[in-house]
Amino acid sequence: MALFGRTLKTAPEVPDIDALKTQLLRPLPRISVKTILILLAGAAAYYWGVIGTQASPGELIEGLPNIWDFLTRLVPPQFETESKTIATPSLGILPTISTGIDFNYPIIIDAIVETIQMAIVGTSLAILISAPFAVLAARNIAPAPVYAVTRLLLNANRAVPDIIFALIFVAAVGLGPFGGVLALAIGSIGFMSKVYAESIEAIDPQQVLAVRATGARRSQTIVFAMAPQALPMIASYSLLLFETNVRSATILGVVGAGGVGFELQKYISLFQYQELLGALIFIVIVVTVIDRVSDRIRKNIT
Repeated sequence: MALFGRTLKTAPEVPDIDALKTQLLRPLPRISVKTILILLAGAAAYYWGVIGTQASPGELIEGLPNIWDFLTRLVPPQFETESKTIATPSLGILPTISTGIDFNYPIIIDAIVETIQMAIVGTSLAILISAPFAVLAARNIAPAPVYAVTRLLLNANRAVPDIIFALIFVAAVGLGPFGGVLALAIGSIGFMSKVYAESIEAIDPQQVLAVRATGARRSQTIVFAMAPQALPMIASYSLLLFETNVRSATILGVVGAGGVGFELQKYISLFQYQELLGALIFIVIVVTVIDRVSDRIRKNIT
């Protein structure tokens, strides 16, 4: 508004309180053409998936007796054991003679311990290898060409199942847990580098600008501004990877890569379903303990 050659600022429009209240109290969002198109696209994708998978509730209902028959074969659980002896000191009368305590030891425990060892070493290697790839895959650090090439390589890595890596490394180093360790390490690079890179991209840029304003070099900016912000999330994702690798290592033994998977495959092949249930009980207990401990650590970190 102009008055005597001067432009006066008009007062801001006062929002309609009743309209805002109505909008906030509306139970459902306003349906637009875009919303309808998204819902139709989602319904079409779901229908396409149902047709492609030949999903039929009727077949599931007809197969319920077979499920019940399989479950009855699992119980009661049994545990395959072997005899172990704990040596005790000699009685002193005949020093050359010693006594021992014999007990039955579930052999699945050794396989579970080997699985956890595989997960520890494989996860550690994956973290060390993924760290530099994460820096190269972070949009706010790496140049555009480097970012694009690194993301392409990580996508290719994630597309290959862990079981394929296990087959490759078992052929390279032979049967045993070392092939499983390499499969877990290499197979986790794509996923871990991606989540590490996203943690770096989610940092507060204001802290980065503040460190740069002091004249810090690029490497110093990464160390003192970016890393402290991203480390809590990176540590949380690393613990999550360890939990995932414990579960993945139970499968790699199927192709001879060590761990509890070999025992599971043996029980399935020999139709020893009661021993299979006994092994699954131990696995569930171990995974639950690891999950609880990992969750407590993540809470303390974040």
